Parts: sequence; C-alpha cells; structure tokens
Amino acid sequence: MNFEAQLRKVRQRLLGCERPLFLFDDDPDGLCSFLLLYRMTRTGKGMPLKGATLDEHFANRVNEYQPDLVVILDKPEVKQEFIDAVHTDIIWIDHHEPQQPKKVLYVNPRSKTKENNLPTSLLAYRVAQQDAWIALVGIVSDWQLPPQDIWDEALKTFPEILAKTTPNAPTALHHTPAGTLSRIFSFNLKGRVSDVLASMKILTRIKEPQELLEKKHAQAKLVIRRYEQLNAQYEEIKKEISINQEDPLILFTYSKERNSFTRDLSNELLASHPSKLIIIGRASNNSYKCSLRSSTLPVEKILSEVLMITGGTGGGHEHACGAVIPTQVFDEFVKLMREKAREYKKKT
Repeated sequence: MNFEAQLRKVRQRLLGCERPLFLFDDDPDGLCSFLLLYRMTRTGKGMPLKGATLDEHFANRVNEYQPDLVVILDKPEVKQEFIDAVHTDIIWIDHHEPQQPKKVLYVNPRSKTKENNLPTSLLAYRVAQQDAWIALVGIVSDWQLPPQDIWDEALKTFPEILAKTTPNAPTALHHTPAGTLSRIFSFNLKGRVSDVLASMKILTRIKEPQELLEKKHAQAKLVIRRYEQLNAQYEEIKKEISINQEDPLILFTYSKERNSFTRDLSNELLASHPSKLIIIGRASNNSYKCSLRSSTLPVEKILSEVLMITGGTGGGHEHACGAVIPTQVFDEFVKLMREKAREYKKKT
C-alpha cells in the first residue's frame, strides 16, 4: 500500500469509529496531531503520554476504556507486547526511525525514504483535511516550515500567523504568532493531569487562533493564564543558564521540583547557538531526562556512540534527540559527549 493510500485508509477508519482513543507524545507536534484528528471525528478521548512506555501493562489501561480504535501519534517506540495485548485495531502514525510492528496500520513516511521527515501534525492534516492553522503550529514546533498548501490555507484564517517572508524554522518558532501558539500549546501540556486535560478540552473547541492570542473568552483566558504562569517559571530558569564560548557544549541541569522545560529550553538555545551541542537535563528518579540539540553536529549518531559506553536510553532525529541517563553515569556521559562534539567539529 502506498503512502497516499495509507492516509486515505486512516481517514476512512477514523470516520467509521465511535470510540477512538488517541495516545500522543506530550509536545506540540503530538498535541496538534491529536487536535486535528479529534476535531475531524468529534468523538473519543485523548491521552498525552508523559514518558509512559507502551507495553503490555499500559495495554490494560487502554482496554479499560474499551475503544473501538487506538491511534498512536508521534511516538518513536511501541512494544509489540502492547500491540498484541490491546483488544482492538491500532493505527500508529509517526516520523521517527522506522519500526517493523506487526498487526498495526503503521504510517511513517521515512519507511519509504529515510530523509522524508514530515512532522506527525503534517501527516494528521493530510488525513483530516481541515484546521490548517493547527497543522502549521505543529509543524513549526517541530522545527520546520510548512508546505505551501498548508501555509496558504492557514493564512486565510489568520493572515498574521506566519508571514511568507519568514526565512527559516528558528525564526518561525521564536519570532512569530505561530511560534507563540506553539509555546502556549507546549506549556499547557505541563503540570497536573487535571489542568492538562482541562486545557486540552478547551483547545478541541477553539475555532481560530485569534481566540487564544486575543483572549476572546473565558476559556481562552484560562489557557493563556496557565501559559503565562508557566512562562514566568521558564524565564526564571533560563536566566540560570551560563554559556562558555570555548566549550562545544551548552550544559544545564535542574531538579524535578520544577516543571519540565527541557525541549523548550533546548530549542530556544539552538536558535541562538546553532554551532553548540546543547544538553538540557532534568533530574528525576535517579536519572536525568535530557533534551539534546545541534544544528551542525549529528546528535543522534553521537548519542548512540556514547550510550554504547555509558548505558542509558535515547534517540530521535539527526539533530534532535531525547535521552534518559542514570545519575551515576551522567558525568561520564557529559564528558564523552563533549569529546565527541570536539571530534566531529574537527571533521567539519
């Protein structure tokens, strides 16, 4: 089945179900993917996955909901044991390193061409065929500019969302209304589960981005209030980061008592320091949950080489990865990442 046929089959299957369960990565690309598909079907339930492993134990939670379809969005790994244990059909839409799952409709454009790294929100838009502004926010959040048709359609709804003169993805993410919306979406996925679910419910009903950016009603004001509260925390943490121009790394760690901003911090630092290898780590449960970025260095390759020595888990894309590193080996991990960064810089 070719890629376009896969997308048509996903749309047909979604429109024919009554109780879908959407499991999505807890970042703006995952959230936008959920919003696009939920707003098409107007039924079911969404669940952001905050580090949860999709294995046979998590399958029990899924089966309790008794869905007639499970849709997994923007998750790089799903255990075959999870797939085998779930009592209904599964659709898995992703853009990370291709996997070979059995008994699932697996949609990943990189399965055809490894370089074809399309954000999951773009794929969800191809299925939903509506709400281009949401797709645009998800695509920008994933460090890309949108394709022309999505860009044009989004501008019909909100002409100022992303100017056609925007030169690159970092500018889009940090200096445009689309980038602001991405940050709003990201920060509303943080904190207590009850708060996250309340924000998600509101976002499923927002018809246009102006409702949020102009605080047009009480529900929009609630989402923006949560964003502003968390953004204040984010700005305080950001002030603590120091940068040594001689060091190939930007390294910053903080404690689990503070909300997780690792992706947001690493993305913003990447925009202003593209030649650095950025490691942002949050200490939690005897490990550091890290976000790694670089515009010029092969982060995924470097990370893979270092993990073979230190242990830990991680992966992602060529220039953007996540990792979980045990506390007892974290110093060694940082040392080796620094050495590898210097080594690869000499090659370029």
